[in-house]
Amino acid sequence: MDKPWIGIPTRYHEKSEYIGQIRHYLDAILWAGGLPLMIPTTGDREIIREYVTRVHGVLLPGSPTDIDPKHYGAAPLASLGELYPERDTTDFEILRHVEQEALPMVGICFGIQSLNVFRGGSLVQDIPALVNAAVTHETDNGRPPARHTVRIAEGSLIARLAGGSDIEVNSYHHQSIENPGRNLRPVAFAPDGVIEAVEDTTGRFVLGVQWHPERGWRDDPFAKALFTTFIDQARLRSV
Repeated sequence: MDKPWIGIPTRYHEKSEYIGQIRHYLDAILWAGGLPLMIPTTGDREIIREYVTRVHGVLLPGSPTDIDPKHYGAAPLASLGELYPERDTTDFEILRHVEQEALPMVGICFGIQSLNVFRGGSLVQDIPALVNAAVTHETDNGRPPARHTVRIAEGSLIARLAGGSDIEVNSYHHQSIENPGRNLRPVAFAPDGVIEAVEDTTGRFVLGVQWHPERGWRDDPFAKALFTTFIDQARLRSV
C-alpha cells in the first residue's frame, strides 16, 4: 500500500541560517506509515501551493513564535512573544489549500492556534496575564515540562482516540484559543478552562491539540492512535 505524503512546514533560524524541523514530528509520521515532506517557511504563496498539491495530509507543528494578533483584530500585549511573519503566512497559505482540497490535518500547539485564527477565531495572547487561577502551561528553560490533566468531551474523536475522558498531557505554551473559529468545536479543557483541543464539526478529519503528542509517543497509546488514524485518513487520499 502506498505511503501518503504529509506536508510539514519548517522552522527557520536566522542566526544559523538553518532550516528544518524537530525530529519528533518526523519520527512519529514515519512510524505511523507516512512520508514527511518539509515545506520551506516562505512568503511565496505559489511555492507553498506547489508543495501542498503534492501531499495527502498536513501536520502543522509547534513554533517558538506567536501569531501576530493583527490577524485576529487585537492589539499586542507587552507579554506577547516573538513574531515571525513568514511562518504565519506559510501556515495560513497551507491551510487555504487544506480547505480547498479537504485534506486531513492535525495541528499541534502553534498549529492549533494557526488553524483557529485562519478560520476567524481569536487567541488568548498570554495565559498567565489573562486567565484567572491559571495552571502552569509552560515552564522556564531548563526545567522539566509542565504537565496537567485535560477533560475531554464525551463522544468526540479525541475521546475515542484517548480511550477515556481524562488524560494527562505535557504543556509548552503560553497562548491558547479564546474564541473558536468556523466549524471548530472545543473538545478538551485544562482545569483552568483553557481550550486544549478542537475538532471540525463537519465530519472532516481536522483536529488540533494544544499539547505535544509527538513527544513521548512511543510510550503513549493515545498519541500512537492519533498519528495512525491521521495517516489512515491521509492514505485514503493517496489511493
